Amino acid sequence: MDQAELLTRTADAASASGRSKRALVLLTTALDQLDPTIDPVRVALLLMRLGGERWATGDEPGCLAAFEEAVRILPAEPSAERARVLAEYAQALMLTAPLRDAVGRAEEALVVARTVGARAEEGHALDILGSCTLDVGHLEEARRIAEEVGNAEGIVRAYLNLGATLGVEGRTRDALAVTRRGLAVARELGLEQAMGSFLTHNLAAFLFELGDWADCDRVLAAALERETTAAFVLHRVKGQLEVGRGDFRSASHHLELARRLNPAPSQAAWPLVSLAELAIWQGRHDDARAALDEARPVLEQLQAGDDGLDLELKLLVLLFCALGLRAAADRAELARAQRSAVGVQEARRRAEPLVATVTSMTGRHGLAVETEPLISCPTALAQAEWSRLEGRPDPEAWQRAAECWERLEHRYAAAYARFRQAEALLGVRAPRAQIQPVLRAAHQTTVALGARPLRREIELLAGRGRLRLDEPVAGVPAPAASPSPAASFGLTRREAEVLTLVAAGRTNRQIGQQLFITPKTASVHVSRILAKLGVAGRGEAAAVAHRLGLDR
Repeated sequence: MDQAELLTRTADAASASGRSKRALVLLTTALDQLDPTIDPVRVALLLMRLGGERWATGDEPGCLAAFEEAVRILPAEPSAERARVLAEYAQALMLTAPLRDAVGRAEEALVVARTVGARAEEGHALDILGSCTLDVGHLEEARRIAEEVGNAEGIVRAYLNLGATLGVEGRTRDALAVTRRGLAVARELGLEQAMGSFLTHNLAAFLFELGDWADCDRVLAAALERETTAAFVLHRVKGQLEVGRGDFRSASHHLELARRLNPAPSQAAWPLVSLAELAIWQGRHDDARAALDEARPVLEQLQAGDDGLDLELKLLVLLFCALGLRAAADRAELARAQRSAVGVQEARRRAEPLVATVTSMTGRHGLAVETEPLISCPTALAQAEWSRLEGRPDPEAWQRAAECWERLEHRYAAAYARFRQAEALLGVRAPRAQIQPVLRAAHQTTVALGARPLRREIELLAGRGRLRLDEPVAGVPAPAASPSPAASFGLTRREAEVLTLVAAGRTNRQIGQQLFITPKTASVHVSRILAKLGVAGRGEAAAVAHRLGLDR
């Protein structure tokens, strides 16, 4: 065994234990021992390995450069090694670049593999081609070939990509079943540590969407106890879960870890979108805007040259737009509460490019085609948020968004849309009998999930609209009227009056003049109000006042 071979085997061990940076050093040292003019195939295969490790550390340009060099060094005539390198290159391109590039390399790998009868490489090429084109038939054939030739990694990879493809198509329960089976197979084949992290990530993401948050948490906790090669994606879903549950400190910790462990552009946007949602729930409007502004160029870079095949990227962009419109709508509502026409106009200005993006991506009138059910949901959500931004929340738009998410069984997203639908119905003075079932269903979902921030908003809306969230029981006297929204926070009548003036943008001096108290007394009231509301400043207090209806 020569020095290069010894270094390569040591790199294999480092990679398997999740130490990609160590593997990078060893592979680079091994390459220094070899002459590409004497042994081009061996050098090309090492470069292929180097590209994979660079991707794992977030160095996407370095990853693609290594693969490109490997293809250049390999002899041009068809061979199993050339098919292998091309298939691996296609996989890297699928994860980092416009899909048309990945499709081209996968098709090239498929031709070479079939020419020389390299069945394992043929299966890999079909797997990547099926993932890029959402061709379930290709993916199932890839799995059959991998099983036929006994390619353990190919079998697990086929399960991984088949589950991911079903998920992108909106077949979440089918995706969950395939992913569970893939994890079981990975354990049977001894590949749980090497490849199980990505399967576990997908499994947790599907459980989150379907509303099985307790199981999602258990899956993530078990996976994060182990050192894995894909911890960044696990932290990303954990952060998303904690945002939904309202454990904001933990959410921030996991999302920042996801960013730090893999800063690659193709991975950076997802945690940024979740960080923006976290800031929205906390009323930190400037921080939400900053996170979205940071994500925007990342998404633009990923979209550059895209040929429209990547539904996962399309979904991410549309979710980004919908969340950006939600943030803009929140800012517009706050500006209206403060009688700031300039603030409303600024919110609308920032939202217009988002609306343009949604319209350009989803066809005429901004409606997604029926063949892409998962894409139609964030599209409907974006349209409904736009109506809220315009100051005319549309109950029908929110109903369409809710029904869309409900068809996919995405419970949390559906509950948010039903909450907004009830809010819009209340705004147009719809009968309570029409509003209560909508809000009650959303409330039941948040209770079952443990989605505390959304549950709190629903309960505040119910208090403001004097709506019941429990089913009336025949023969049982009606309970006493619930306390007013202000009283539920422990605000005195005077503090409620002060909060109304804070929401209107009044200074302490102006509040004192209007209520015939000193500015110092007004300041004391404001400090107590901030403490009782659990907010950091007057702007956040104004946002709460608006939600409580105390600004009117």
